[in-house]
Amino acid sequence: MIGVVIILVVMFVVGPFAVFVGGALWSAIVGWLYVEAGEAPPPAVAAESANHH
Repeated sequence: MIGVVIILVVMFVVGPFAVFVGGALWSAIVGWLYVEAGEAPPPAVAAESANHH
């Protein structure tokens, strides 16, 4: 009986938290890698976007 309780606690408490944290870490890592891989805009575009607030 205690095994069933442990399985249910893991499924409904620990599992969703692990998925949430794993998704947040995955999103942060992938976003960081995409920003690193992206090219910087040309100087004219960067200056124009800096002037528009």
